[in-house]
Amino acid sequence: MSSHSATTASPLYRWSVLAAGFARMWRAWAIVIPVVIVNAVVQGLLLLPGVLPYLTLPFIVVALLSLAVLVLSFTLVATAMLRATTGHVGWADVTTGLGRRFLLVLAWAAGLLVVVLIGVSLYVVPGLIVIALTPYLLLAVIDGKRNPIAVNFRTIGARWGRWLITVIVIGILCFVIWFLSVANGFFVTGAPGAIIEWLAIGFIAAWFTCAWSLVYRSVNSD
Repeated sequence: MSSHSATTASPLYRWSVLAAGFARMWRAWAIVIPVVIVNAVVQGLLLLPGVLPYLTLPFIVVALLSLAVLVLSFTLVATAMLRATTGHVGWADVTTGLGRRFLLVLAWAAGLLVVVLIGVSLYVVPGLIVIALTPYLLLAVIDGKRNPIAVNFRTIGARWGRWLITVIVIGILCFVIWFLSVANGFFVTGAPGAIIEWLAIGFIAAWFTCAWSLVYRSVNSD
C-alpha cells in the first residue's frame, strides 16, 4: 500500500480512539498481563537494596537495569499493540526479531529520554511538549521504519485533530493517575507500593499505546 493510500484509508476506530484502544488491547492479553506483572515485580524488587538516588555506582547500576527492563517490557507490549490493531496476538508474533528491536528501541528511548530531561531541566513545559510531539516515534522504530522521526510527524500531520484530542485527554488522565500514585505512595511505601504503582502504570500504558497504535496504523500500513 502506498503512503498516500495508507493516509487516506478509513481509520481503525470511530468516535473514540481510547475506547477502541481499551477494547483491542485485550487481543494481546497473553502478552500484556505477564509482561506488566513481571515488570512491576522487578521494578519493585529493585527498591529493596535501598539505593539512594545519588550519582553513585550502585544507583547507576540499578537505574540502568530498571531502564533496560522497562524498555524490554515496552518493546514487547508495543509490538503486541501494533498487531492487536488488526487481530489477535501470540508470543511468536512479538518474540520474532526481538533482540534487534529491543536494541533499537533502547537506543531511541535513551535519546528521547535525554531530550525530555533537557526540556524538563529548562522548565517542565518543554519536556511535556517533547513527549506530546513524539507519540509515534518508538512505534515507528518497532515497526522498522527507516526514518522514525519523519514517520512520527507525518502521522501527526495526517491525523492532527485526533492527535490533539488524544494528547489533551491523555494529559488529563495522566494528571489524575499522578495524583493517585502520590496517594498510593503515602499509604503504601517501599517495594509493595512500587509494585502496585507499576502494575497500574503498566496496564494504563498498554491501553494508551494501543490507542496510539490505532492512529499510527490508520496512516502507516504494515
